[in-house]
Amino acid sequence: MKKLKSDIELGAFEPVYLLYGPEAYLRRRLKGALREAVTGGDPMNYTYREGREIVASEIREIAETLPFFAERRLIILENSGLFKKGGDELAAYVPEIPETTVIVFVEEEIDKRSKLWKAVDKCGHAVECTRRSEDELKKFALSYFAKNGQRITEQAMELFLDRSGDDMGHLVTEMEKLSAYAAGRDILPEDVTEITSVTAQNRVFEMLDCMLRRKPQAALERYAELTALREPPMRILYLMTQQMNRLLQVKEMDKAGFRQDGIAQNLGLRPFAVRQYLRQAASFTEQELRAGLAKLSELDFAVKSGRLSDQMAVELVLADFGRSK
Repeated sequence: MKKLKSDIELGAFEPVYLLYGPEAYLRRRLKGALREAVTGGDPMNYTYREGREIVASEIREIAETLPFFAERRLIILENSGLFKKGGDELAAYVPEIPETTVIVFVEEEIDKRSKLWKAVDKCGHAVECTRRSEDELKKFALSYFAKNGQRITEQAMELFLDRSGDDMGHLVTEMEKLSAYAAGRDILPEDVTEITSVTAQNRVFEMLDCMLRRKPQAALERYAELTALREPPMRILYLMTQQMNRLLQVKEMDKAGFRQDGIAQNLGLRPFAVRQYLRQAASFTEQELRAGLAKLSELDFAVKSGRLSDQMAVELVLADFGRSK
């Protein structure tokens, strides 16, 4: 990240860059920064291609074309999948990219065994856009609110990150809403509760919590909220499985004597998220969690084999937990 920022500031660019990883907001920000730095916003010397139909010969032809009244030409290739399959031809071309062209790949997932990765790693620069840590997210939010002349209490910040999650794009949207709502004053926990949106993952967490507390009606209400937000039942089923698996992992590591920060580091969770999982896991035995995971796996297979609709699968999970608890 530091090298990329230095390249942008100095105007000294590598022939090829790769922006990759799960944090879409960072990928988008860095892509925009590179476009502005290389082309100055000039559309004449900018080419963008997206998707899996990118033709290597076309990219090569564009790259070999001299820029029009400018120092460099920029080509951005996004979501190509070429770092997993089909990138050998472009990999062979990477060492031949002319000094007048900069090529930027933007991918969510890559395979570091691919020839294209090895070519970019050797001839250019790759930047991994990972999820930010809890401390980094706090600093990011504090800086944003400070620029607007606002402070936020520690309790409000914990609640804000809990509700908003660690996706920076969603976080920015929620910060804008929260700052506008509390314009001219400091931000309090009640402001966070009143104005911010809860992520689908957190709604699933709440749904499981209602199930554990033997509140089937409240669980169904959370499910209705998810469907109202057009969350596909199959994704809800996936998130339920993910949450149940994390509950089991947290419970096992806690039993093994791991401290909360150790659990967070090993599972890639924020410390306050671990505290939530520990609280919720206390309502389950390990046997119940394993049985729940087995049931979810069984229903997932039933959906994928066409024996059950995805909506029916989620409703069966809710009904089954309501009976068992």
